[in-house]
Amino acid sequence: MKKLMFAALMLLSTSAAFAGDSEPLKAILKAQTYTEASALVKSSLAQLADNAEKAKAYNKLFELAMKKVNAEQAAQIENETQKQMGKEPSKQVDEKGLYEAVGQAFDAGAQAIEFDNMPNAKGKVKPKFSGIVDQLYSLRPHLINGGIFYQNAKDDKNAYKYLAQYVESADYPMFAKFDKAQDQNLGEIAYFATLYAYQFKDYAMAEKYVKYALQNPDRAKEAQQVQLAILGSQLKTRQDSVDYAKKLEVIYNQDKDNDAVFQTMTATYSALGMQDKADKFVSDLLAQNPNSYAGLVMKGQFESQKKNYEAAADAFKKALPYAKDDNAKIEINGSIGQCLFYRAQDRVNAVKGTLSAAAREQFNVVYKEAIVYLEAAKKLDILKEKKAFWAYPLYNAYYFVKGPDAPETMAAGADAGAN
Repeated sequence: MKKLMFAALMLLSTSAAFAGDSEPLKAILKAQTYTEASALVKSSLAQLADNAEKAKAYNKLFELAMKKVNAEQAAQIENETQKQMGKEPSKQVDEKGLYEAVGQAFDAGAQAIEFDNMPNAKGKVKPKFSGIVDQLYSLRPHLINGGIFYQNAKDDKNAYKYLAQYVESADYPMFAKFDKAQDQNLGEIAYFATLYAYQFKDYAMAEKYVKYALQNPDRAKEAQQVQLAILGSQLKTRQDSVDYAKKLEVIYNQDKDNDAVFQTMTATYSALGMQDKADKFVSDLLAQNPNSYAGLVMKGQFESQKKNYEAAADAFKKALPYAKDDNAKIEINGSIGQCLFYRAQDRVNAVKGTLSAAAREQFNVVYKEAIVYLEAAKKLDILKEKKAFWAYPLYNAYYFVKGPDAPETMAAGADAGAN
Protein backbone atom coordinates (compact mmCIF):
# COMPACT_ATOMS: atom_id res chain seq x y z
CA MET A 1 0.00 0.00 0.00
CA LYS A 2 1.24 3.46 -0.87
CA LYS A 3 1.37 5.82 2.05
CA LEU A 4 -0.67 8.92 1.30
CA MET A 5 0.43 12.32 2.58
CA PHE A 6 -1.38 15.63 2.50
CA ALA A 7 0.04 19.09 1.86
CA ALA A 8 -2.91 21.00 3.30
CA LEU A 9 -4.27 21.21 6.82
CA MET A 10 -7.86 20.41 7.70
CA LEU A 11 -10.07 23.39 8.46
CA LEU A 12 -11.71 23.38 11.86
CA SER A 13 -15.25 24.41 12.53
CA THR A 14 -15.95 26.36 15.70
CA SER A 15 -18.10 25.65 18.72
CA ALA A 16 -19.88 28.19 20.76
CA ALA A 17 -22.00 27.88 23.88
CA PHE A 18 -25.39 29.49 23.53
CA ALA A 19 -27.58 30.78 26.31
CA GLY A 20 -30.08 27.99 25.74
CA ASP A 21 -27.53 25.14 26.01
CA SER A 22 -28.01 22.68 28.85
CA GLU A 23 -25.48 22.62 31.68
CA PRO A 24 -23.98 19.25 30.60
CA LEU A 25 -23.44 20.59 27.07
CA LYS A 26 -21.89 23.81 28.39
CA ALA A 27 -19.37 21.73 30.35
CA ILE A 28 -18.50 19.73 27.23
CA LEU A 29 -18.05 22.84 25.09
CA LYS A 30 -15.69 24.34 27.70
CA ALA A 31 -13.41 21.28 27.70
CA GLN A 32 -9.84 21.98 26.59
CA THR A 33 -8.71 18.46 25.69
CA TYR A 34 -10.19 15.54 23.81
CA THR A 35 -9.77 13.26 26.81
CA GLU A 36 -11.71 15.65 29.06
CA ALA A 37 -14.48 16.22 26.52
CA SER A 38 -14.77 12.51 25.70
CA ALA A 39 -15.22 11.61 29.36
CA LEU A 40 -17.94 14.27 29.72
CA VAL A 41 -19.77 13.07 26.60
CA LYS A 42 -19.74 9.47 27.81
CA SER A 43 -21.01 10.41 31.28
CA SER A 44 -23.64 12.95 30.27
CA LEU A 45 -24.86 11.99 26.77
CA ALA A 46 -28.23 10.86 28.12
CA GLN A 47 -28.64 14.20 29.93
CA LEU A 48 -28.30 16.29 26.77
CA ALA A 49 -31.55 17.97 25.79
CA ASP A 50 -32.00 16.63 22.26
CA ASN A 51 -30.25 15.43 19.12
CA ALA A 52 -29.13 18.97 18.33
CA GLU A 53 -27.19 19.11 21.60
CA LYS A 54 -25.70 15.69 20.94
CA ALA A 55 -24.54 16.91 17.53
CA LYS A 56 -22.87 19.90 19.22
CA ALA A 57 -21.18 17.63 21.75
CA TYR A 58 -19.72 15.34 19.09
CA ASN A 59 -18.73 18.32 16.99
CA LYS A 60 -16.69 19.53 19.96
CA LEU A 61 -14.96 16.13 20.13
CA PHE A 62 -14.32 16.35 16.39
CA GLU A 63 -12.74 19.80 16.75
CA LEU A 64 -10.45 18.73 19.59
CA ALA A 65 -9.32 15.62 17.70
CA MET A 66 -8.72 17.67 14.55
CA LYS A 67 -6.63 20.13 16.56
CA LYS A 68 -4.19 17.29 17.22
CA VAL A 69 -4.38 16.07 13.61
CA ASN A 70 -3.63 19.54 12.25
CA ALA A 71 -0.77 20.13 14.68
CA GLU A 72 0.99 16.88 13.76
CA GLN A 73 0.32 17.43 10.06
CA ALA A 74 1.86 20.88 10.28
CA ALA A 75 4.97 19.37 11.87
CA GLN A 76 5.16 16.73 9.12
CA ILE A 77 4.84 19.32 6.38
CA GLU A 78 7.48 21.57 7.94
CA ASN A 79 9.88 18.62 8.21
CA GLU A 80 9.28 17.68 4.58
CA THR A 81 9.90 21.27 3.53
CA GLN A 82 13.18 21.36 5.46
CA LYS A 83 14.28 18.09 3.86
CA GLN A 84 13.62 19.50 0.41
CA MET A 85 15.76 22.49 1.33
CA GLY A 86 18.58 20.21 2.42
CA LYS A 87 18.06 20.92 6.11
CA GLU A 88 17.60 18.54 9.02
CA PRO A 89 13.96 18.18 10.18
CA SER A 90 13.41 20.18 13.33
CA LYS A 91 9.93 19.13 14.44
CA GLN A 92 9.04 16.15 16.58
CA VAL A 93 6.06 14.28 15.13
CA ASP A 94 3.84 12.24 17.42
CA GLU A 95 2.86 9.73 14.74
CA LYS A 96 0.94 7.45 17.08
CA GLY A 97 -0.90 10.44 18.52
CA LEU A 98 -1.68 11.62 14.99
CA TYR A 99 -3.39 8.38 14.00
CA GLU A 100 -5.17 8.04 17.32
CA ALA A 101 -6.57 11.52 16.68
CA VAL A 102 -7.52 10.57 13.12
CA GLY A 103 -9.59 7.70 14.46
CA GLN A 104 -11.13 9.90 17.13
CA ALA A 105 -11.97 12.64 14.64
CA PHE A 106 -13.54 10.21 12.22
CA ASP A 107 -15.68 8.57 14.89
CA ALA A 108 -16.76 11.84 16.47
CA GLY A 109 -17.40 13.54 13.15
CA ALA A 110 -19.58 10.68 11.94
CA GLN A 111 -21.59 10.81 15.16
CA ALA A 112 -21.99 14.57 14.87
CA ILE A 113 -23.36 14.23 11.33
CA GLU A 114 -25.71 11.43 12.39
CA PHE A 115 -27.26 13.43 15.25
CA ASP A 116 -27.20 16.62 13.18
CA ASN A 117 -29.53 15.01 10.67
CA MET A 118 -32.02 13.81 13.28
CA PRO A 119 -35.06 15.81 14.48
CA ASN A 120 -34.38 18.30 17.25
CA ALA A 121 -36.61 18.90 20.30
CA LYS A 122 -39.17 20.60 18.04
CA GLY A 123 -39.22 17.68 15.61
CA LYS A 124 -37.37 19.60 12.90
CA VAL A 125 -34.16 18.69 11.09
CA LYS A 126 -31.87 21.69 10.85
CA PRO A 127 -28.30 20.56 10.07
CA LYS A 128 -25.62 22.90 11.38
CA PHE A 129 -22.47 20.87 10.79
CA SER A 130 -22.70 19.82 7.15
CA GLY A 131 -19.19 21.18 6.58
CA ILE A 132 -17.81 18.24 8.57
CA VAL A 133 -18.68 15.90 5.70
CA ASP A 134 -16.05 17.30 3.34
CA GLN A 135 -13.48 17.35 6.14
CA LEU A 136 -14.17 13.72 6.99
CA TYR A 137 -13.95 12.63 3.36
CA SER A 138 -10.58 14.38 3.08
CA LEU A 139 -9.57 12.58 6.28
CA ARG A 140 -10.38 9.11 4.89
CA PRO A 141 -6.94 8.48 3.33
CA HIS A 142 -5.42 9.04 6.77
CA LEU A 143 -7.24 5.86 7.80
CA ILE A 144 -5.00 4.06 5.30
CA ASN A 145 -1.93 5.74 6.77
CA GLY A 146 -3.12 4.75 10.24
CA GLY A 147 -3.61 1.17 9.11
CA ILE A 148 -0.07 1.11 7.74
CA PHE A 149 1.29 2.62 10.95
CA TYR A 150 -0.37 0.01 13.14
CA GLN A 151 0.53 -2.77 10.71
CA ASN A 152 4.19 -1.78 11.00
CA ALA A 153 3.78 -1.64 14.77
CA LYS A 154 2.48 -5.25 14.73
CA ASP A 155 -0.82 -4.03 16.16
CA ASP A 156 -3.13 -6.10 13.97
CA LYS A 157 -6.26 -5.17 15.89
CA ASN A 158 -5.89 -1.45 15.18
CA ALA A 159 -4.57 -2.05 11.67
CA TYR A 160 -7.78 -3.96 10.96
CA LYS A 161 -9.91 -1.26 12.59
CA TYR A 162 -8.48 1.55 10.45
CA LEU A 163 -8.44 -0.31 7.14
CA ALA A 164 -11.92 -1.70 7.75
CA GLN A 165 -13.23 1.77 8.55
CA TYR A 166 -11.82 3.03 5.27
CA VAL A 167 -13.78 0.35 3.40
CA GLU A 168 -16.91 0.74 5.51
CA SER A 169 -16.94 4.51 5.08
CA ALA A 170 -17.16 4.14 1.29
CA ASP A 171 -20.84 3.31 1.87
CA TYR A 172 -21.61 5.91 4.53
CA PRO A 173 -24.78 7.83 3.51
CA MET A 174 -23.06 11.13 4.28
CA PHE A 175 -20.56 10.38 1.49
CA ALA A 176 -23.23 9.63 -1.11
CA LYS A 177 -22.26 12.69 -3.15
CA PHE A 178 -18.77 11.27 -3.73
CA ASP A 179 -18.32 8.80 -6.60
CA LYS A 180 -17.17 5.54 -5.04
CA ALA A 181 -16.06 4.30 -8.46
CA GLN A 182 -13.36 6.97 -8.47
CA ASP A 183 -11.80 5.64 -5.25
CA GLN A 184 -8.67 3.97 -6.63
CA ASN A 185 -7.62 2.72 -3.19
CA LEU A 186 -10.83 0.92 -2.26
CA GLY A 187 -10.16 -2.46 -3.88
CA GLU A 188 -6.61 -2.69 -2.54
CA ILE A 189 -7.52 -1.65 0.99
CA ALA A 190 -10.52 -3.98 0.92
CA TYR A 191 -8.17 -6.88 0.16
CA PHE A 192 -6.08 -6.22 3.28
CA ALA A 193 -9.20 -5.55 5.37
CA THR A 194 -10.49 -8.94 4.17
CA LEU A 195 -7.29 -10.66 5.30
CA TYR A 196 -7.57 -9.10 8.75
CA ALA A 197 -11.26 -9.94 9.02
CA TYR A 198 -10.47 -13.54 8.09
CA GLN A 199 -7.60 -13.60 10.62
CA PHE A 200 -9.95 -12.40 13.38
CA LYS A 201 -12.69 -14.80 12.21
CA ASP A 202 -14.95 -11.85 11.49
CA TYR A 203 -16.43 -13.80 8.60
CA ALA A 204 -19.47 -11.61 7.92
CA MET A 205 -17.25 -8.58 7.39
CA ALA A 206 -14.71 -10.63 5.45
CA GLU A 207 -17.43 -11.68 3.00
CA LYS A 208 -18.46 -8.04 2.66
CA TYR A 209 -14.96 -6.66 2.08
CA VAL A 210 -13.85 -9.37 -0.32
CA LYS A 211 -16.52 -8.26 -2.80
CA TYR A 212 -14.66 -4.96 -3.18
CA ALA A 213 -11.32 -6.75 -3.38
CA LEU A 214 -12.60 -8.94 -6.22
CA GLN A 215 -13.17 -5.78 -8.26
CA ASN A 216 -9.45 -4.95 -8.11
CA PRO A 217 -7.83 -6.49 -11.23
CA ASP A 218 -4.46 -6.71 -9.48
CA ARG A 219 -5.91 -8.64 -6.52
CA ALA A 220 -8.80 -10.56 -8.07
CA LYS A 221 -7.05 -13.94 -8.17
CA GLU A 222 -5.76 -13.67 -4.60
CA ALA A 223 -9.09 -12.31 -3.41
CA GLN A 224 -10.86 -15.28 -4.97
CA GLN A 225 -8.69 -17.68 -2.99
CA VAL A 226 -9.41 -15.76 0.21
CA GLN A 227 -13.13 -15.78 -0.59
CA LEU A 228 -13.08 -19.57 -0.89
CA ALA A 229 -11.14 -19.83 2.38
CA ILE A 230 -13.66 -17.57 4.12
CA LEU A 231 -16.58 -19.66 2.95
CA GLY A 232 -14.81 -22.91 3.80
CA SER A 233 -13.84 -21.78 7.30
CA GLN A 234 -17.43 -21.57 8.48
CA LEU A 235 -18.34 -25.22 7.96
CA LYS A 236 -19.45 -27.06 11.10
CA THR A 237 -22.22 -29.39 9.96
CA ARG A 238 -23.03 -31.34 6.83
CA GLN A 239 -25.69 -28.77 5.99
CA ASP A 240 -23.05 -26.03 6.23
CA SER A 241 -21.00 -27.95 3.67
CA VAL A 242 -24.00 -28.40 1.39
CA ASP A 243 -24.75 -24.67 1.63
CA TYR A 244 -21.08 -23.95 0.93
CA ALA A 245 -21.21 -26.06 -2.22
CA LYS A 246 -24.35 -24.25 -3.33
CA LYS A 247 -22.65 -20.87 -2.83
CA LEU A 248 -19.73 -22.08 -4.90
CA GLU A 249 -22.17 -23.22 -7.57
CA VAL A 250 -23.67 -19.73 -7.71
CA ILE A 251 -20.21 -18.18 -8.07
CA TYR A 252 -19.27 -20.74 -10.72
CA ASN A 253 -22.43 -20.09 -12.75
CA GLN A 254 -21.49 -16.41 -12.79
CA ASP A 255 -17.93 -17.16 -13.90
CA LYS A 256 -17.59 -20.45 -15.78
CA ASP A 257 -13.89 -19.80 -16.44
CA ASN A 258 -13.01 -19.76 -12.74
CA ASP A 259 -10.91 -22.91 -12.30
CA ALA A 260 -10.39 -22.45 -8.55
CA VAL A 261 -14.12 -22.26 -7.84
CA PHE A 262 -14.86 -25.19 -10.15
CA GLN A 263 -12.28 -27.42 -8.50
CA THR A 264 -13.35 -26.48 -4.96
CA MET A 265 -17.04 -26.93 -5.81
CA THR A 266 -16.66 -30.36 -7.41
CA ALA A 267 -14.28 -31.54 -4.69
CA THR A 268 -16.81 -30.44 -2.06
CA TYR A 269 -19.67 -32.30 -3.72
CA SER A 270 -17.43 -35.36 -3.96
CA ALA A 271 -16.51 -35.16 -0.27
CA LEU A 272 -20.21 -34.89 0.60
CA GLY A 273 -20.81 -38.21 -1.16
CA MET A 274 -22.56 -36.44 -4.04
CA GLN A 275 -20.19 -37.95 -6.60
CA ASP A 276 -22.77 -38.14 -9.36
CA LYS A 277 -23.27 -34.39 -9.17
CA ALA A 278 -19.51 -33.75 -9.13
CA ASP A 279 -19.02 -36.06 -12.14
CA LYS A 280 -21.83 -34.29 -14.00
CA PHE A 281 -20.14 -30.91 -13.59
CA VAL A 282 -16.87 -32.40 -14.85
CA SER A 283 -18.41 -34.14 -17.85
CA ASP A 284 -20.43 -31.04 -18.80
CA LEU A 285 -17.32 -28.86 -18.67
CA LEU A 286 -15.23 -31.29 -20.73
CA ALA A 287 -18.04 -31.62 -23.27
CA GLN A 288 -17.86 -27.86 -23.77
CA ASN A 289 -14.07 -27.65 -23.57
CA PRO A 290 -12.16 -30.96 -23.85
CA ASN A 291 -8.94 -29.10 -23.00
CA SER A 292 -10.20 -27.55 -19.76
CA TYR A 293 -7.36 -27.80 -17.25
CA ALA A 294 -9.68 -27.78 -14.24
CA GLY A 295 -12.01 -30.33 -15.83
CA LEU A 296 -9.16 -32.70 -16.69
CA VAL A 297 -7.58 -32.40 -13.25
CA MET A 298 -10.86 -33.16 -11.47
CA LYS A 299 -11.57 -36.04 -13.85
CA GLY A 300 -8.12 -37.42 -13.03
CA GLN A 301 -8.74 -37.09 -9.30
CA PHE A 302 -12.17 -38.69 -9.42
CA GLU A 303 -11.04 -41.57 -11.64
CA SER A 304 -8.13 -42.14 -9.27
CA GLN A 305 -10.51 -42.23 -6.28
CA LYS A 306 -12.48 -44.91 -8.12
CA LYS A 307 -9.18 -46.79 -8.78
CA ASN A 308 -9.63 -46.35 -12.51
CA TYR A 309 -5.92 -45.59 -12.71
CA GLU A 310 -5.54 -45.83 -16.47
CA ALA A 311 -8.35 -43.35 -17.10
CA ALA A 312 -6.99 -41.12 -14.34
CA ALA A 313 -3.48 -41.11 -15.83
CA ASP A 314 -4.89 -40.27 -19.27
CA ALA A 315 -6.79 -37.29 -17.86
CA PHE A 316 -3.74 -35.99 -16.01
CA LYS A 317 -1.58 -36.41 -19.13
CA LYS A 318 -4.02 -34.26 -21.08
CA ALA A 319 -3.94 -31.64 -18.31
CA LEU A 320 -0.13 -31.49 -18.09
CA PRO A 321 0.46 -29.14 -21.07
CA TYR A 322 -1.87 -26.59 -19.46
CA ALA A 323 -0.17 -26.55 -16.04
CA LYS A 324 0.74 -22.90 -15.49
CA ASP A 325 3.59 -23.06 -13.01
CA ASP A 326 6.13 -25.42 -11.46
CA ASN A 327 3.91 -26.25 -8.50
CA ALA A 328 1.13 -27.36 -10.83
CA LYS A 329 3.62 -29.30 -12.98
CA ILE A 330 4.99 -31.09 -9.89
CA GLU A 331 1.49 -32.09 -8.82
CA ILE A 332 0.37 -33.24 -12.27
CA ASN A 333 3.59 -35.14 -13.06
CA GLY A 334 3.42 -36.73 -9.63
CA SER A 335 -0.25 -37.63 -10.07
CA ILE A 336 0.45 -39.29 -13.43
CA GLY A 337 3.34 -41.22 -11.89
CA GLN A 338 1.19 -42.30 -8.94
CA CYS A 339 -1.61 -43.54 -11.20
CA LEU A 340 0.80 -45.53 -13.36
CA PHE A 341 2.50 -46.95 -10.28
CA TYR A 342 -0.76 -48.04 -8.63
CA ARG A 343 -2.00 -49.45 -11.93
CA ALA A 344 1.13 -51.65 -12.18
CA GLN A 345 1.09 -52.53 -8.49
CA ASP A 346 -2.53 -53.69 -8.60
CA ARG A 347 -1.70 -56.02 -11.47
CA VAL A 348 1.39 -57.37 -9.73
CA ASN A 349 -0.60 -58.02 -6.56
CA ALA A 350 -3.17 -59.92 -8.61
CA VAL A 351 -0.54 -62.39 -9.80
CA LYS A 352 -0.42 -65.60 -7.76
CA GLY A 353 2.97 -67.15 -7.23
CA THR A 354 6.35 -66.00 -8.53
CA LEU A 355 6.46 -63.57 -11.44
CA SER A 356 7.93 -64.97 -14.63
CA ALA A 357 10.62 -62.99 -16.46
CA ALA A 358 8.13 -62.17 -19.22
CA ALA A 359 5.53 -60.97 -16.75
CA ARG A 360 8.07 -58.87 -14.83
CA GLU A 361 9.19 -57.21 -18.07
CA GLN A 362 5.57 -56.47 -18.94
CA PHE A 363 5.07 -54.77 -15.61
CA ASN A 364 8.44 -53.02 -15.90
CA VAL A 365 7.11 -51.10 -18.90
CA VAL A 366 4.44 -49.43 -16.74
CA TYR A 367 6.74 -48.92 -13.74
CA LYS A 368 9.36 -47.31 -15.99
CA GLU A 369 6.77 -44.95 -17.45
CA ALA A 370 5.76 -44.04 -13.90
CA ILE A 371 9.40 -43.36 -13.05
CA VAL A 372 9.68 -40.88 -15.94
CA TYR A 373 6.88 -38.72 -14.55
CA LEU A 374 7.88 -39.13 -10.92
CA GLU A 375 11.46 -38.12 -11.71
CA ALA A 376 10.13 -35.08 -13.55
CA ALA A 377 8.17 -34.10 -10.45
CA LYS A 378 11.20 -34.65 -8.23
CA LYS A 379 13.41 -32.53 -10.49
CA LEU A 380 10.98 -29.62 -10.35
CA ASP A 381 10.50 -29.96 -6.59
CA ILE A 382 13.88 -28.44 -5.74
CA LEU A 383 13.04 -27.78 -2.08
CA LYS A 384 11.28 -31.14 -1.75
CA GLU A 385 8.18 -29.47 -0.38
CA LYS A 386 5.82 -31.68 -2.37
CA LYS A 387 7.35 -35.09 -1.74
CA ALA A 388 3.91 -36.51 -1.08
CA PHE A 389 3.33 -36.43 -4.84
CA TRP A 390 6.39 -38.44 -5.86
CA ALA A 391 8.63 -39.85 -3.10
CA TYR A 392 6.78 -43.01 -2.03
CA PRO A 393 5.77 -44.26 -5.52
CA LEU A 394 9.22 -43.43 -6.94
CA TYR A 395 10.93 -45.48 -4.24
CA ASN A 396 8.64 -48.47 -4.83
CA ALA A 397 8.90 -48.22 -8.61
CA TYR A 398 12.71 -48.22 -8.35
CA TYR A 399 12.49 -51.12 -5.90
CA PHE A 400 10.57 -53.21 -8.41
CA VAL A 401 12.59 -52.26 -11.51
CA LYS A 402 16.13 -51.89 -10.12
CA GLY A 403 16.05 -53.84 -6.89
CA PRO A 404 16.46 -52.78 -3.23
CA ASP A 405 20.23 -52.22 -3.36
CA ALA A 406 20.36 -49.96 -6.41
CA PRO A 407 21.70 -46.45 -5.65
CA GLU A 408 18.52 -44.89 -7.11
CA THR A 409 16.35 -47.05 -4.88
CA MET A 410 18.31 -46.19 -1.76
CA ALA A 411 18.27 -42.45 -2.53
CA ALA A 412 14.53 -42.57 -3.20
CA GLY A 413 14.07 -44.52 0.02
CA ALA A 414 15.69 -41.67 1.95
CA ASP A 415 13.25 -39.19 0.38
CA ALA A 416 10.35 -41.47 1.18
CA GLY A 417 11.54 -42.10 4.74
CA ALA A 418 11.95 -45.81 4.03
CA ASN A 419 15.58 -46.05 5.14
